[in-house]
Amino acid sequence: MVDLELYKIFKIVADEENLTKASEILHISQPAVTKHIRNLESQLQVQLFTRSKYGMILNENGKKLYKQIKNPIDILIKSEDMFNTNGSIDLGVHVNMPRKIYGKAIEKYYKENEENIVNITALTATNMFSLLEDQKIDIAFSKKYSEEIYDSNNIKFIKLGELHDVFIVNANSKYLKKKMTRKDLRSVPIYTLRKFSSAYQNLAKALGYEPNDETNIENINYTAMIELLQVRDVITVITKEYVEKKIADNELRVLETDLNLPNADYGIYYNVNNKSAKIRNIINIFKNGTEV
Repeated sequence: MVDLELYKIFKIVADEENLTKASEILHISQPAVTKHIRNLESQLQVQLFTRSKYGMILNENGKKLYKQIKNPIDILIKSEDMFNTNGSIDLGVHVNMPRKIYGKAIEKYYKENEENIVNITALTATNMFSLLEDQKIDIAFSKKYSEEIYDSNNIKFIKLGELHDVFIVNANSKYLKKKMTRKDLRSVPIYTLRKFSSAYQNLAKALGYEPNDETNIENINYTAMIELLQVRDVITVITKEYVEKKIADNELRVLETDLNLPNADYGIYYNVNNKSAKIRNIINIFKNGTEV
C-alpha cells in the first residue's frame, strides 16, 4: 500500500534540501523526518539522497522519483491546506478586554468561515499564557505583558493597535479640583494592576521611579479597582477603553495631570510551535479586522 505521507515528506525535503527546514514546514521533529525518509528508501530499496554538510541533495534515483511525484503531491498539499483552515478556533480573551475591540475580527472570521466556530474563553494573564504554552487555546487576545511572565521563545506577540492608560477617579473626587503634578501624584496612593502589566510599568516610569525603588503604587486587580472607586476617593490607573461607558455615564472621570502615560499595545499572542493553517488564517483576519 502506498504511504502518501512518506512521499509528501520526501518532496518537501527535496525542495528544501535541509532537514531542519523541512521539519519546520511539516511540524514534526528532525529525527522523525529522517526516519520517514529512511522508511521510504527501505520500501523502494534505493537511496534517494546524497547526505553531506551542505544538506540533503537528490541523487539520480531521487531525481527520477521527484519528477514522478512532484505534481500529484503538490495537489495533495494544496488540498490539505484548504481543509486545514477549517474547524473550530479556541480564542482566549483577557477578562477585561472589551468586545468592541476584537468583535469586528470575529464577525469577519465568521463571514469567511461560515461552518466554523470561535470558542471564546475569558482568561487572566497567568491562565492565558499557561494554556497557550500547552496549546490548549489557539490564540489569545490581550494587552501586551512583560516577557518575564511567559516563555518568549515559544510565545510571540503581534501588535494590532494601542489602548490608553489614564488616571481615573470617581465623579465626586476631591482630586478633580486641580491639575495634579508628578509631585502630587507621588504623595498619594495610586492603584493599578500587577507589576507585570503595562499599566504598572508605564506609571512607575512616568512617576520617575527606578526598578528597585519603593513606590506609592498599590497593585490590585481590575474588579477591585472598580469596587474601590465606588466606596473611596482614590486615584487609579485604568485603560480608558475598559471604562468608557462609566465615563460616559459620569460614574467615573479622567483626572487631569501633567503626566502623559504611554499608550498600551494590544494584540494577539500565539504559540510558535502551533503552525496549523487555521492559526495563520485567523491571525491574518485579526490583523485586518480590529479597531478601537
